[in-house]
Amino acid sequence: MLTLIFLIVFPFALYKAWKNVQMAKASVNWPTTTGKVTASDIKKVMFRRQPQITYTYSVNDKPYTSQRVSFAGGYKPKDVDPTMARYPVGSDVTVAHDPQNPAEATLETGANKQVTAQMRILLVCFFLIIAMNILSYCVKGLNRRSSLPGRTYGLLAVNDNRVVMFPSAQFRRARPSG
Repeated sequence: MLTLIFLIVFPFALYKAWKNVQMAKASVNWPTTTGKVTASDIKKVMFRRQPQITYTYSVNDKPYTSQRVSFAGGYKPKDVDPTMARYPVGSDVTVAHDPQNPAEATLETGANKQVTAQMRILLVCFFLIIAMNILSYCVKGLNRRSSLPGRTYGLLAVNDNRVVMFPSAQFRRARPSG
């Protein structure tokens, strides 16, 4: 059942991760503008510390606010404090924004290992699930071949809707004494 759920959710998660990588790659060519950091904090996401940088910027005299620092899904613990130090409150920052949708913005452009990590993790999980299913199928097949017959009826055995004849040497009639 878990495999079925994974196989249903997997295409959507993979598509989202792929789109994220594509946007990260495209962000290298996005136009830039100057913005200002309005808040800088560390938030706890599950069991990890993550930087939360809020900044404002304007495109065509329309103000926007964003919190995306990069397209990475998360930060290594050793990268959190240096990221926070790069973006102190009140500092001016260069903001890259999507020309088609200026509300999509980032402070750090491009696709690095952290950006592609989601895609790699999903693909590894997918191949592990497939391998486990193949292994499970093979083990079930071996168990079926080596299992004892379900019921015996004299010289016949019924197992998995198959009738098997036993050699007559295995079944000898007891002779009445007398």
